Amino acid sequence: MTRVLIITPYGYQNLGVRYLSAVLREDGFEAPVLYMKGWRNNDVHPPSVRELRLFEEFIEAQAPDVIGIGFGTPYLAIVRDLTRRIRKVSSAHVVLGGVHPTISPEDCIDHTDSVCIGEGELPLRDLARAVRDGAPIQDIPNLWVHHDGEVVRNRPRPLIQELDSLPHDHLFEADCWVVEDGKLTHGDPGEDNVMYRIMASRGCPFSCGFCYNSQFRQIYEGLGTYHRKRTVENVLQEMEAVLRLRPDIRRMRFDDDSFVFPMSWIEEFVAQYPQRIGLPFDILLNPGTKTKSEEVLTLLRDAGMDHVQVGIQSGSEKEARSYSRKGSNAQTLELAQRLHDVGIAVSYDVILDNPTASAEDKQAMLELLLQLPRPFNLYLYSLVVFPKSEVATKMLEAGIITEDQIEGRATKSFSQFRLSLSYPRPDEDLFYASLISMTSKGIIPRNVIRGLSRSELLANHPRAVRNLAEVANVFKLGEVALRMARQGELSGFKLREYAAFRRRLIL
Repeated sequence: MTRVLIITPYGYQNLGVRYLSAVLREDGFEAPVLYMKGWRNNDVHPPSVRELRLFEEFIEAQAPDVIGIGFGTPYLAIVRDLTRRIRKVSSAHVVLGGVHPTISPEDCIDHTDSVCIGEGELPLRDLARAVRDGAPIQDIPNLWVHHDGEVVRNRPRPLIQELDSLPHDHLFEADCWVVEDGKLTHGDPGEDNVMYRIMASRGCPFSCGFCYNSQFRQIYEGLGTYHRKRTVENVLQEMEAVLRLRPDIRRMRFDDDSFVFPMSWIEEFVAQYPQRIGLPFDILLNPGTKTKSEEVLTLLRDAGMDHVQVGIQSGSEKEARSYSRKGSNAQTLELAQRLHDVGIAVSYDVILDNPTASAEDKQAMLELLLQLPRPFNLYLYSLVVFPKSEVATKMLEAGIITEDQIEGRATKSFSQFRLSLSYPRPDEDLFYASLISMTSKGIIPRNVIRGLSRSELLANHPRAVRNLAEVANVFKLGEVALRMARQGELSGFKLREYAAFRRRLIL
């Protein structure tokens, strides 16, 4: 039987590779998955010498016919090294896919046999069939392929419109292996994760300047509807199948880029979810969507939704425009009040460390957060500039950054993805990051934070403010950890990602 080995570096929660494995297994191929190290917040390291040796030995023992590596931009250099090592022990056809190969295939094609642009289920299946049958591969849509000394650049095929046509038994059923901590182990790395992540849609209705969706939209222009949705029945069937395999699951998380569905979909979902699934769930939401209406929020709350993650990104209208971000501060405040009124917990996404942001922009972010009803959590992110994004183009043209500061050449996300106050940054940025982190801490009155923000002395010497913010955050983390423990949601999986000095979160 033809064997297709799928590899994901630093991607324990990479749903894409599971879909690939499911499609291939459904078509009669062996499709094991190798997780080459796990992601650890702000604590990512290249594979050790021993781990690389284990990797080579595993490839040799598996003897695959095709090897697919799916990865994001931060891991470009690591994947190039892995492909070189594959060549030493295997003659398999190597194809690179995922976010970075889709956006920048020219970075990848010289280091591999082929590159997959965009959705990979059908092109990888076609490639596996061609290798099995000894058929030509140079005309397979979505693939860049070396052929007769040249690179054939095939256009992507239309997007998969009928998402229900894809198998959804992609979790817990693939043959999984893990290289981590100097060991090779057999099994699912998320077997003790009590939160199940699911996507009820693909694509996003928005095109923010910092996000890959804006580039994907351009690649797939004219090739079908970009934002597509699964049926309620298909989603619930997947959840039911998962609970039969993993009755210890305690929470469902919709990982859709933004939870945007027509009212008919939501009504059907809330009518069936409590009886068929009955677990708490959470979603991601944009302040500019219709899903924020009080009627919809109440329906979802009554069905089990107890938490929403809301993308704010910036509190400054000017900075928001630089991100091509939709949604105003007024919409954010309106949504925040509605969530508070109907009793749904909320976490806000905020991006800091933007070199184009002025002190006024940072103050605007602070003031917006101080207006939000408490309690709430914060997910603070440090701006990472990805290649070919709108943000990268603008900053390069303005001379604010160089090519070497764009992720792929740089690896900022290894040590600063979710923002931590210990990371070196200019005093002004540290001052505002510390103040912003305090806004979610109910033990610190809002007027105290505003008063601190007016101190020129503290702005120039922000260490004391940082120390106060760190202490307040320890109390908040303890409170959140206790709540998760009481709910049975504090899994070993979650602790391994975040529970260390460098991995601790700001909430």
